[in-house]
Amino acid sequence: MENYGTYGSEKRRRGRKIGHLFNFVMVAVTIFFAVLMVSAFMAKYVDPADTWFFAFAGLGAPLIFLANVALMLFWIVKWRLYVLIPLAVLLLCLGDVKLFFRSAKNGVPEEYDGTEFTFVTYNVMGFLKEAEDGLTSSLDETVAFINELEPDILCLQEYQTTYLNPKTKIDSMLNLRYDMIHYKVPNSYGEGWGLAVYSKYPIIASGTIDYPESSNSSIWADVRIDSDTLRIFNNHLQTTSVNKEDRAYIDSQEYLHDEGREEKVRNIAGKLWRGFTQRAGQADSLAVAIASSPYDVIVCGDFNDTPMSYVYTTIRGDLLDAFVEKGKGMPNTYNGLFNMFRIDYVMYSPGLKALSYDSPEVTYSDHKPVVVQFGF
Repeated sequence: MENYGTYGSEKRRRGRKIGHLFNFVMVAVTIFFAVLMVSAFMAKYVDPADTWFFAFAGLGAPLIFLANVALMLFWIVKWRLYVLIPLAVLLLCLGDVKLFFRSAKNGVPEEYDGTEFTFVTYNVMGFLKEAEDGLTSSLDETVAFINELEPDILCLQEYQTTYLNPKTKIDSMLNLRYDMIHYKVPNSYGEGWGLAVYSKYPIIASGTIDYPESSNSSIWADVRIDSDTLRIFNNHLQTTSVNKEDRAYIDSQEYLHDEGREEKVRNIAGKLWRGFTQRAGQADSLAVAIASSPYDVIVCGDFNDTPMSYVYTTIRGDLLDAFVEKGKGMPNTYNGLFNMFRIDYVMYSPGLKALSYDSPEVTYSDHKPVVVQFGF
């Protein structure tokens, strides 16, 4: 009996040691994710050129938020005061949940007694799509789909005209009379790759915002609707330069067992950091242009950044986000990297009213379109 009692006491001591070690590890994990959550919150306000860490935390904000929810539930079950750590950071960032998730009730379309118009923004990837043997043209099916949406104003990023698909062909396929095209990367016969605004309403003025040392740009077009004018900003901000091979490496989770992952991950992180810093400067320039508009504005396009970013916060300013106002669920607008990123936006002046929001599940491009019904 004495030996059995000694053995039992030793077993209990060992169990307590393991329990203490487990709790210590969980406290460390809790503090770690709390720091990440605060960093993600700060990403909205800190220029990535000053501090890079916050921008990377903002990139993973939804997952970091869910991790803190799980940790809060863990400490509630354990009935420990450590629950206050995740609770505090969740309360800090609670207002940002709407940037990623909206209830079905929020997305119910509204009726409007006045002028209504359908606004569409879409990164069409040069009217190309992935195929087994490389890229193939998606022009016919992409434009056919766009026509089904019946847009009154259409903004396209990565708009590309070629010898086989000249602008005259695209114009004849779209049911929109007016356009403003800017070729940031022209080809030998005066067309090329860039941005486009198409409209059934007259475009009475337009201009460009070029970004130095970048193949990306922004354009604006003043659209006359009845007796009023809207200024449309169509934007394609600095790309991440994360290529097809990089995305495949991340999506396949090969880095979990690849011995050479350190160099590859460092290379991908470097591309992301350069993109963060370049977009921040572009966002500053764009925000100045938006603030100087004499009319109500709609700001749209591919920002290549998430809602928890300096870029999003700087551009949005006092504008409304159509997803926040009329979206539902947790949509992504980028078809890749686990399909978890919303990087295409429609923002607008409070003088307009978003009646509905949609981002259709289509794969004609590596992006999905954003469709907003407006009351004006």
